[in-house]
Amino acid sequence: MLAARPEQDYLPAITGLRGVAAAWVLLYHAWQFAGGPRISPVGVDLTPLLACGYFGVDLFFVLSGFLLGMPFLTARQRGESVDLRRFWRNRARRVLPAYWAQLLVLLALAVWSGGPEIGSGVLLGHFSLSFNLWQNDSAINPVYWSLPVEWDFYILLPLLALPFRGRRSVLITVLVGVLAVIAFRWLCVAALHWWGADGVPLYRWIIQLPGRLDQFLLGMAAAWCYLNLRTRGRGWLWAGLLVVLLMCWGAASRGDFVSQAQAPWVYGHYTGVGLGFALCILGALAAPRSWLVQRLSGRVLGWLGMISYSLYLWHYPVLSWQRQGWPADWPAWGGVALSLPPVLLLSWLSYRLIERPFLGRRARRAEQATTTTASTPAVS
Repeated sequence: MLAARPEQDYLPAITGLRGVAAAWVLLYHAWQFAGGPRISPVGVDLTPLLACGYFGVDLFFVLSGFLLGMPFLTARQRGESVDLRRFWRNRARRVLPAYWAQLLVLLALAVWSGGPEIGSGVLLGHFSLSFNLWQNDSAINPVYWSLPVEWDFYILLPLLALPFRGRRSVLITVLVGVLAVIAFRWLCVAALHWWGADGVPLYRWIIQLPGRLDQFLLGMAAAWCYLNLRTRGRGWLWAGLLVVLLMCWGAASRGDFVSQAQAPWVYGHYTGVGLGFALCILGALAAPRSWLVQRLSGRVLGWLGMISYSLYLWHYPVLSWQRQGWPADWPAWGGVALSLPPVLLLSWLSYRLIERPFLGRRARRAEQATTTTASTPAVS
């Protein structure tokens, strides 16, 4: 058994990566609302990066595997147990207050504006984060689709951590898990070929669990490597960035390959993106003094990482409301630029007034570290 590295309270680069994930998703939707224009400053085409801004959700999933898997792996190596009731209670306090508060606000606005009536079954599915059992999307807020994926991972995490022991068991667990998920995706695509429209309810699970389980497993594997391997250097980070950029280029050139069930791309895409982000996490922790990691650990990305959950929840509704009020002759990016300050302000208020009271002293330590040493706690 390898000697485990002591678990750290603060991992500023990881919080910076959370800020990157939230900002990437924000820019992706802003780019969509602007009409999806080609962006090429000084002759460099950045359009694929914006068109693949949904990769920010994949980064969130890998980070969740890393951050939430770490205490389970640490406890397992020490021969200790994790208080599951406390774990799930903390997860509920972290996720539900800001989500439920926004849900009530959006429902009240829908009633006030005379929007379509929402049935009791839909409401129950949203408040319990179980609507993914019959649909992937949400008419209330399109970004909600990813929340049940996270929620289901919290339930499975204690079981997923059991086989993470030595190098051999970790390698076998990750390989078997990835191959099983790829096989599951193949079955999802096969359902469309076998049953046509009747296979759609089965195919849609390709973006839910277990169709995204490999990304969480790769994050957990990164956590195990961080705790046990004494690796130093920038190689992991640059290798991860290269993988992510290649996946961006491939995804942007293929369009909506998931909805179109483009094989074989759809089988391994999430695995490739998850591997790239897992390498980025390891590299960021292995070379904390590198220029890029210092930028990740800075105050701007640290602040975005601190409010990243509320930013993820609120950016789409605000962009949508603002878009409806833009004059027809306004340049698209002009309206988007005016939308960003309200997005950031509302996200900060949501964090400050709703998230923070439920996080208690941990959140106050995060704020102090962000404003003094540009560090934030490694929370998911």
